[in-house]
Amino acid sequence: MESRTLLITGVSGYIGGSVLSAILRTKDTWAANLKVSALVRSESQATKVRELGVSPELFSSFDELDRLEEVGKGFDSVRRQTTNADVHYIQISGTSNLSDRPYTEGYIDTHVFSDEEDIYSFEKYRESRETYFQRITDIAVIEEGEAAGVTTYIVMAPTIFGLGSGPFNRFSMQLPTMIADALRTGSCSVVSEGDTVWNHVHIEDLAALHLVLLQHIFRGIKIPSGRKGIYFCETGEHSHLEFSEYLAKAGHKLGVFPSSKVAKITIQEAGEKWVFGNTSSAELGFASNSRTKAVLARNLGWAPSHADEWDSTFSTELNEFIKNPPSGREIPKYLKK
Repeated sequence: MESRTLLITGVSGYIGGSVLSAILRTKDTWAANLKVSALVRSESQATKVRELGVSPELFSSFDELDRLEEVGKGFDSVRRQTTNADVHYIQISGTSNLSDRPYTEGYIDTHVFSDEEDIYSFEKYRESRETYFQRITDIAVIEEGEAAGVTTYIVMAPTIFGLGSGPFNRFSMQLPTMIADALRTGSCSVVSEGDTVWNHVHIEDLAALHLVLLQHIFRGIKIPSGRKGIYFCETGEHSHLEFSEYLAKAGHKLGVFPSSKVAKITIQEAGEKWVFGNTSSAELGFASNSRTKAVLARNLGWAPSHADEWDSTFSTELNEFIKNPPSGREIPKYLKK
């Protein structure tokens, strides 16, 4: 069987590391002769991925364009992530690209987006009104892919929950941010009434979607790509009040919060508490509506199996955060034993 090559970036992160683990675990025939390489920034990371049977590609910065171009030439598929003539590129993105602005602009959009809709055009429209780094990256990936003859796919994730399975970082962003603040202050917070709504997906189900895409790519099966290849991945939805209440109840039950009550805060306070004073980012990630339906992925056979772990993830991740806080996060001294 002809060998295939795959380059994964971001293996030191939560998503990239979990996708790598899922690829290494799979027994599907498409992965039998797959040669996997990973971009890493240090010798210690290189040693770790070698132990997993993965070839490291060292680099220092994404500004090293010549080095990255040299690395990328040798691969069929890149996940960020790439058959001799055909190159495929999978980009992870997020549904904050679709978020409304209920607090700073009075713009409210509770529409449930389907990935069978023209999401590319909607992103172009939103970008014409407001520049957002993640959204402009999606647009650039699609348009540069068209210009270069690279087949692109974008996976647009909502709130991701669950502990990662990668060799390095096991934590996501949104819940750990809330956990860190709640441990520091002794209480959980929510912006205003917390009635804005997002979707969620387990990290293993997100990784499984990458396997579904790679399976079709390496088997030569044509699937939606480019402007029509923006894939949602959701297994449920929650309000931000429900999110905070779940965390508050989990912390109170574990004895780390004095109460299960949730404090109401302003969007400005949220920016200070959660994203280093950035009110705009706080609204997009913690106080907006962004509702999606993953039709394309399910049409390809994506079958998420961890939806029922949403309720329990707050206790699980809080416990793990206290025992092994992610890099750069501090826990109160009274919790250190």
